[in-house]
Amino acid sequence: MHPKNIVEDFKKMGSPLTIDGNDLFIENPENIYPELEELVKVYKSRIITYLKGEYTDKEHNVKQTIDKIVDFYREGCRIDSKINDWLQNDVEGLKLVMDLVVEFSRNGWVLSDPVCNFENEKTDEMSIEIYNKAMTYFQKGVGTQ
Repeated sequence: MHPKNIVEDFKKMGSPLTIDGNDLFIENPENIYPELEELVKVYKSRIITYLKGEYTDKEHNVKQTIDKIVDFYREGCRIDSKINDWLQNDVEGLKLVMDLVVEFSRNGWVLSDPVCNFENEKTDEMSIEIYNKAMTYFQKGVGTQ
């Protein structure tokens, strides 16, 4: 989910999100459900980056791609997916994904968690490399059945 959507939705509910340094606050939290507060916690780092004006569309595309890859593994590696096709045919890409998963794990991540709050400079660099490999694969028209 794009942080812009979260910020806009909270504003519409009368609970705008604000930052103070690296702290994120929900104004008028009584206007929202506790489950929505959890959503903000999950996407906290991305929301802060967005509110600082530092979250680009390119960055979102990269992070969204990594989120989809992680979801692919959570869902049991659906055989009929484009991600499966790509990773079956790109051993180097598969290795990069596995290295990224290990790095997230070193940062405290477990498969049931979203990766948002376990990202750092190293995982961001690895994610860009994975994104570029995936886009190259799909732009060649391979695996687009």
